[in-house]
Amino acid sequence: MNRTTTAFSIGIKEQARNYVLVALLVVLPVSFITLAFAVTQDVKMPVRTLVDGETVTVMRGMPEVHGVIMTPITSALIAGLAGLFLMREAKDTDGRLAVAGYRARQVITARFGVLAAITLIVTGVSVAVMLVDFQPEHLWWFVAAMLVVSVTYGLIGMLVGAVFDRLAGMWLMLILPMLDIGLFQDPLFIQSEPEWWMKLLPGYWPVRVMVDTGLTTDVDTALSLVWATGYLLLVAVLTIGVYYRATQGK
Repeated sequence: MNRTTTAFSIGIKEQARNYVLVALLVVLPVSFITLAFAVTQDVKMPVRTLVDGETVTVMRGMPEVHGVIMTPITSALIAGLAGLFLMREAKDTDGRLAVAGYRARQVITARFGVLAAITLIVTGVSVAVMLVDFQPEHLWWFVAAMLVVSVTYGLIGMLVGAVFDRLAGMWLMLILPMLDIGLFQDPLFIQSEPEWWMKLLPGYWPVRVMVDTGLTTDVDTALSLVWATGYLLLVAVLTIGVYYRATQGK
């Protein structure tokens, strides 16, 4: 077993012992997503989305729209908290790995591999719970956008963990996805052209894809997924830089 694999295995075991994260992974998808379907009145609501390349308003069931929004909120929230916990633990321990002879790229690969593994699990569980009540029109496009927004929020959680302590960071990571995805990107709340600053938020491009591929029969937002991936790469580069500074100076 090489050093990267060893550090990855240790990171997975650390997260498995994080009872807050494990409890959230079990409780949140069922409670948030299932309850959203159960308590939402089955009425048609106007939704702005792309159809044949033009932004139009279509009528869709409110439970379906809640499913499209609540699922990424759940996944982004848990991934963000996982990123926060990873960074807080890394600040305490990963500097010692460097002293023990680990190269920076080995430690970074292991830590980001742990975050990727957790995000895959979180996304899979959230989508599985959603599929009990709602089937997106284009499932794999929907899942791809889910992965992008979840990884992005996982990295943002790491950035938050580099600046704030655990309690303050948890509050931030509970609030940010709610405001971004659940309010500023929710087509039930924002039924006109979004303000310019809403388009700078992490959820803007992925949620466009999820609304389109979840509620319409054609895929008109392939370019939005490209922008979302570019946004993710920028956040990843920033996070690697911050992570390096936070751990290698110990």
